[in-house]
Amino acid sequence: MEKKNSNFGICIFLVIVLSALFIFFGNKLCRLEKSALGSSEVYYSATVTQIQEGSESESVYSSDSGELISEDIHFTAELKSGDSKGKSIDAVQHIDYMYAYVFEPVEVGDRIIVTSIYDFSTNDYNWQFGGYDRTQSLIVLVLVFFALIIAVGRAKGVLTIISLIITALAVFLVYVPSILKGMNIYISTIIVGAFTTLATLLLLNGADKKTLSAIVGNLGGLVVSGIIAAIMNAVLEITGLSDEDFVSLKLLDTGVEIDLVAVIWGGMVIGALGAIMDVAMSIASSMQELSDNMEKKSFANMFKSGMNIGKDAIGTMTNTLILAYIGSSLVTVLLLVAYNKDLLFLFNLETIAIEIVQAISGSIGIICAVPLTAAFSAFVFTRKN
Repeated sequence: MEKKNSNFGICIFLVIVLSALFIFFGNKLCRLEKSALGSSEVYYSATVTQIQEGSESESVYSSDSGELISEDIHFTAELKSGDSKGKSIDAVQHIDYMYAYVFEPVEVGDRIIVTSIYDFSTNDYNWQFGGYDRTQSLIVLVLVFFALIIAVGRAKGVLTIISLIITALAVFLVYVPSILKGMNIYISTIIVGAFTTLATLLLLNGADKKTLSAIVGNLGGLVVSGIIAAIMNAVLEITGLSDEDFVSLKLLDTGVEIDLVAVIWGGMVIGALGAIMDVAMSIASSMQELSDNMEKKSFANMFKSGMNIGKDAIGTMTNTLILAYIGSSLVTVLLLVAYNKDLLFLFNLETIAIEIVQAISGSIGIICAVPLTAAFSAFVFTRKN
């Protein structure tokens, strides 16, 4: 037992060190120069300390209906970040009621973000309201989430948090910059997907037969999902210009051309990764328990048991994956259904086609991961060495 714990500790140490090296050098290789990132505006956190008198005089009313069209709220705020932290500034919040959504007028005590914009008429910088500062609330939510993970999972919970951090850093510091820099999206998706799978499973379970079985089943299901997604993107003649976000990405001035179809494919694969990993790990873990408690174990018996376990996983995880994709794009689906009553036209929209391919290819990956994991686990656990 002591030797096993020692080996697990060494595995954790190696995974963390190698992950740090992967993220550090990956980011160094993939990151863009700041000049290529577009906006040069800098935002600061601030707290509103006073609403200045005379703000109402800045209001504009319609001459026909008398309705309020726009107004400027002048206020004083104390900066909470940046080099000038603690400094009081005079800022303005411009509210245009012609837009569908407007911010509520700021009040004393509100935590907001502000930015300074150069005014050519006065040859000076003016501070303007940039939105509400939600950072503290989000940090509290994340900390509660981490606390619950540790309370339930104990040591395993700590490793779960580390794996989450590694995954997030790999995506945001390596994968996303590699796309913006114009690197081959297919290759970077495969590399980051494989890295995430290896790092997560090894970190949580160590290097043993169970982890090896989960890795094989996970990567196998992911390969199938990627192949199906690539084939369907070609068959359905997906262009990538499905909505304004993709158009904006196409027009992004980074000095390179971004392959939108590859971006869609990458999103499909990365989106399916977590669900496939969950199924593969569940089956591999169950197969290990069977191996430890089965008196007369054989490949056939263990494979049959693994498939029976996998059938339940298929039903729940495919529903989970499809519902997750629908939930993430619910507003888009509602608008499309509301404004397009013709089902033939609706189901031939590229946006809908992409969502369907994404959900189905991921589900197929889950389905294929079940027999792959069960078969490999049955093979591994029926071998003495």
